[in-house]
Amino acid sequence: MLLKFGYDGTKFYGYQRQPSVPTVEGEIIRVLREYDIAYSLKSASRTDRGVSALGNVIFIETEENPRKVIGILNSNLNHIFFHSYSLENVNPRFAKMRWYRYHLADFGYSLEDLKEAAEIFEGEHNFRNFTRAKENTMLRIDEISVEKKGGYFVIDFRARYYLWNLIRRIVAAMTSYASGNKFGEEVFEERRHFGLAPPEPLILMDVTYDFEFKRIRQNRRSVERNFREFAGGLVHYYIFREFVGK
Repeated sequence: MLLKFGYDGTKFYGYQRQPSVPTVEGEIIRVLREYDIAYSLKSASRTDRGVSALGNVIFIETEENPRKVIGILNSNLNHIFFHSYSLENVNPRFAKMRWYRYHLADFGYSLEDLKEAAEIFEGEHNFRNFTRAKENTMLRIDEISVEKKGGYFVIDFRARYYLWNLIRRIVAAMTSYASGNKFGEEVFEERRHFGLAPPEPLILMDVTYDFEFKRIRQNRRSVERNFREFAGGLVHYYIFREFVGK
């Protein structure tokens, strides 16, 4: 089965399991094994340390009822919350689309400049200058949209997949562009050092497929209790809007 979940990435040492430190994947596997549900999992996305999620996906092989599995996971995990499932038997890596959202603080940037910079990175490019990956650096970003909301610029990225650190390096380049350091398509050929935007403002909003997930209905008090520890984090806003505020 496929399970969709959110988490506060600021509470973990990254997503992928590591010895001796708490990670998102490691904590989930711990509970799955403890309750003899499953002993391994496949993940749709492995987010960087500090990056949060609202709609990441894992696949596990189990005969248990998905509602029971989600109940056990939510009762035994902190800063992680499962909310939807699908009984499709697919590798979650092969998603139709991954939607990330970066929350960029407004330090006087021009909305139009940020939009101009976003257009440069849309489409298919060789992003070798914007990732730590050493191979397979050609990919297509279907859309990068920028919107002003209060004291933030909300930057939405939509693509089938991404490269290591890609979004955070693009955001750093966009802020450089909006600060007066203009560039064009040559940025893909000439290596420039834009730096790396902080991970905490980045959230994996959703991973989508050619089928739908079924959301588990939970009572308001239960959700509020499970997410009290998220208070103060960016993902807190989205969690309460999606699962409590309705």
